[in-house]
Amino acid sequence: MSNTTLAAPETIHDEDAEELKVTFYPPLFLQRRIWILDVLRAENVTKVLDVGCGEGQLLAVLCQPAPWLAPPPPHILPVQAATDSSDPMPPSPTYNDEIPNIHTTHIMGLDVSPSDLAFAVQGTAPPQPEVNLNEGSDQYTPLLTNVGLRWEDLDVKIWKGGLEVVNEEFVDVECIVSTEVIEHLPPDIFPAFAPVLLGVYHPRLFLLTTPSFTFNARFTAPSASVAARRGYPDPTKRTDRVFRHSDHKFEWTAEEFREWCHSSAGGWGYEVQISSVGRALEIDEWGRDEELGGATSVAIFRRCEMENRERKGRETLRALGLKTTPHELLARHQHLAHPSAQKPKTLDEIGVTVKAKMEEFREGFMRVEDLWFERDIAVLCGGWIEILIRAVESCEFLVLKRDGEEMKGKRGNWRVELVGGISQPKDLRPMEGETSIDHIPWDWMPGEAGAESSEEEWSESTDMDGDVSWNDSEGEDDTEGADSIDWPQGAWGAVEGNISGEAKLGWGESGWTQSDLSDVPHSGNSTAGWDGDESDDTN
Repeated sequence: MSNTTLAAPETIHDEDAEELKVTFYPPLFLQRRIWILDVLRAENVTKVLDVGCGEGQLLAVLCQPAPWLAPPPPHILPVQAATDSSDPMPPSPTYNDEIPNIHTTHIMGLDVSPSDLAFAVQGTAPPQPEVNLNEGSDQYTPLLTNVGLRWEDLDVKIWKGGLEVVNEEFVDVECIVSTEVIEHLPPDIFPAFAPVLLGVYHPRLFLLTTPSFTFNARFTAPSASVAARRGYPDPTKRTDRVFRHSDHKFEWTAEEFREWCHSSAGGWGYEVQISSVGRALEIDEWGRDEELGGATSVAIFRRCEMENRERKGRETLRALGLKTTPHELLARHQHLAHPSAQKPKTLDEIGVTVKAKMEEFREGFMRVEDLWFERDIAVLCGGWIEILIRAVESCEFLVLKRDGEEMKGKRGNWRVELVGGISQPKDLRPMEGETSIDHIPWDWMPGEAGAESSEEEWSESTDMDGDVSWNDSEGEDDTEGADSIDWPQGAWGAVEGNISGEAKLGWGESGWTQSDLSDVPHSGNSTAGWDGDESDDTN
């Protein structure tokens, strides 16, 4: 019998053979969009071109009208000097926005996919004419009756074509956005990207996002084999990398992205600010979170002075010798402002209307924004909420409450007080033949402020701040961790009282899953892989 000792087989850990759980909240595609919108707000952008717009999700968001205009010029509403130097709040007309609105006036989208562009055309079209909301109509009356009112004209154009083709309408556009596009470009088109966008078009701002290959290590343990990584091998055979999507021609590491951005910015007269978005909810047990950064690399290019930039871009493009087909304009939508926009009535007329509205509602105090979202008040103000503020300040029977501990200096808490209160307050006692149920307001929701039930009784509030059941309600696939999304349990709880004694499942229970959204219409060629792309043809 041999004395040879056989070596024990090497133990294979589960994390070495499988991908790790990596989830994002909000979903990664929403984090990219939030980043873009934040930059547009901060930079007061009004004209946007989305290159590789796909189905137009960003364009549709930008088509939504701002709830009110930017502050009026002094000739409309003269600046009011402060009467009390100790007042911490600025005098009107500034409404003191914590989150500035985006006031887009021109939006353009470009893509090569006809099927995707069909959705972009539909999603950016003006809304249908308003339904009759008169008393007695069977149409639903929204709580905020001026939602959708537009105070500024908006021009939208949707184009079909490749980015390697110069469109003269894009030259000197204020801002170009390119989200999850550059990694899809074929090798012959990629060299035209910077010369066309940064050279010929030379926007004031250029916003770029692309998947970070560095972050991909987060999907596996450091000791995992290549086979543990699910994905798509580099189709160009230039590397042994595994990509997040089958159509990606490359995925840059964080360092490669940085090098390309600095080289392109220097060559075309831009300054660039580089960062990343999309951190995993789970904490990496190997402590790699800071090292790997976010799942998406992002960059802001800001134009500097440079001579002959446009001419250089056109010459570079001609030298590439690419075959070009002119862009085709698929649709032009014109969203017209309300006829009363920038045509306010007198302060006295507005103040009287506010008083009448508060008396109609039997309210001695109302938030400024609750009053604003009454259509007739917003129309009288011509779209300027500062006009409403000044009208309240000017009326002897109204008082603007914008200071004090409960206001905390935030304009969302500003309130209007009706001097003397309400002469005939609400009488909630039931009349003969009625019950208390008959007096429940039609728009009442459990858990809202003012409900008689305690906060503990309605601990699972269903107000908007707590509604996370539809966090992917736009119909966009984003499989970055989608398999492991933990839907909130008991958001409504079980519905009791059925004959069998078994509780019926309500919203938020495990009986309702994300798969129930399978019938939400969207383009059939969705490419929503780990990077959350929406269009196969985004180049």
